[in-house]
Amino acid sequence: MALLAILMTIFPKDGISVSSDLTLYFPTLKEWWEGGSKDKVGGNAFIPELVEEDQNGAAQSDSVADSKNAEDTLEVADMSGVPTFDSSVYAFQPRPISVESLRQPLDLPASGLGCLKTLFDALTNPDELAKVVRIVHYGDSQIETDRISGYLRYKLQQQFGGSGPGLVPAKTAYDYKAPCEVVCTGDWKRYTIFPFIDTAVHHSKYGALAAFAKFTPIINREPKSTPPASLTPLQQPDSAASSSSDSLPVVVALDSVFKTPDNKPREPEKIYNASLEFRPFKYGYGNAKTIKKVRMFYGNHTRTCNVRVMDGETILYADSLKPNDFYSVKTWNFAQTPEVFKMEFSGADSPEFYGFSMDGLSGVAVDNIALRGCSGTIFTKMNAAHLGGMLRDLNVKCIILQFGGNAVPSLNENNVVAFKNYLASQIRYLKRICPGVSIILIGPADMSVKVQDEYVTYEILPELDRLLKEAALQNDCAYWDMYEAMGGYNTMPDWVFHDPPLAEKDFVHFNPNGANAIAKMFYNALITRYNEYISRQ
Repeated sequence: MALLAILMTIFPKDGISVSSDLTLYFPTLKEWWEGGSKDKVGGNAFIPELVEEDQNGAAQSDSVADSKNAEDTLEVADMSGVPTFDSSVYAFQPRPISVESLRQPLDLPASGLGCLKTLFDALTNPDELAKVVRIVHYGDSQIETDRISGYLRYKLQQQFGGSGPGLVPAKTAYDYKAPCEVVCTGDWKRYTIFPFIDTAVHHSKYGALAAFAKFTPIINREPKSTPPASLTPLQQPDSAASSSSDSLPVVVALDSVFKTPDNKPREPEKIYNASLEFRPFKYGYGNAKTIKKVRMFYGNHTRTCNVRVMDGETILYADSLKPNDFYSVKTWNFAQTPEVFKMEFSGADSPEFYGFSMDGLSGVAVDNIALRGCSGTIFTKMNAAHLGGMLRDLNVKCIILQFGGNAVPSLNENNVVAFKNYLASQIRYLKRICPGVSIILIGPADMSVKVQDEYVTYEILPELDRLLKEAALQNDCAYWDMYEAMGGYNTMPDWVFHDPPLAEKDFVHFNPNGANAIAKMFYNALITRYNEYISRQ
């Protein structure tokens, strides 16, 4: 004990640097004596009582907290099962959490509820609901596997009608099954605007998903002033079926044989075959498994491509996709959700597939677009006419942007304002290409970094949160403060050590329970503003 006391006395307060990424620390005698009894600065004022949902998505309670007694408290951490290898655990003490104060409001700009007018008017307009009112939720890895979006979709579809998982890519970035698993056969390749742009892509048309997929190699078009390859078709295909569900099945001959300029036969082009099978997540909310209307967004291909829409081995529709250099839309309606929903493709040059919207015939759709590692600064890199056209064709009435967390580790007082301005420029860009759209910016969650033997909030995070709120309100957007919703400074450990845990041991990401709790809090904030808007009409 005496030796330990000597070490505590002589060991440098700032530690001993062993390498560029390893520093040894030893507690001072005072720190050791105080131990876990020291007061923590900041911390959680509340953590939501979880509402259990069954596998079909039926809520047992619509309230985030049932208690009305402000004195009711909840212990936030049970330390008995915490692993002992992490010294920070010993300094963490559970704190009582008020269950009553469970609301973080949606902050509004000077225009007040006017910034959400487009969304709220659409939700009360039968004509708009008949076209499917769409909310697009962009975010980073915090929303992967349909987290937060899935609960929001369930609650809004429960109230305003609608079904389906929303916008789904042809090829997913990761092997996730929620909200809809896509099983690919053929040589599918995914091209993205983030994190890397493939050098084979000579344009910036990526669509609403910020990515597209093809099942053939890329064929870059010649400049429009130059006829492509100087080839003339030997046989023009029949007229394509109209892009609606009442079109008759059409089988089109593939234009795979051409004549060269000297009128000699050319070898047939290689025909590629591929398919996609869509499997809604079987453990998801029941409404997300019902699909009545599918819209396919595709384009930028040089050859006609055949497509068959199938339920198992039964052909529901056969169609042709004519060449175009922008994008087109095909729509198919279904009397009932196909049991085994599949699409088969055949062609010499695959279209770029920008996404498949899988919805009901009316009501609300909520898209989950998770961009792992992204800070939300990608939109100005995409073709304005292409992205804006797709957002308008999808009838997008609200865009939710949930970004900022990925930037935190690299931000400091010298560059945080520049990041705020950069993200503000993305908001202005989206407003310009999709006029009238309501935009909600969700700020980052609390994030902890280990300092000696404690996990503490990143120093720049409170200032970033303030600046992002400023960016949203200055650009006539609503802002939801997720950092404050969690409880503010030094809150993440409360969520990590909650029983059951609400966040991962990386002290950055929510786990499914935590994401569900945050989703309920955000939904409550949104629907409260909606009720205010309706009461004033």
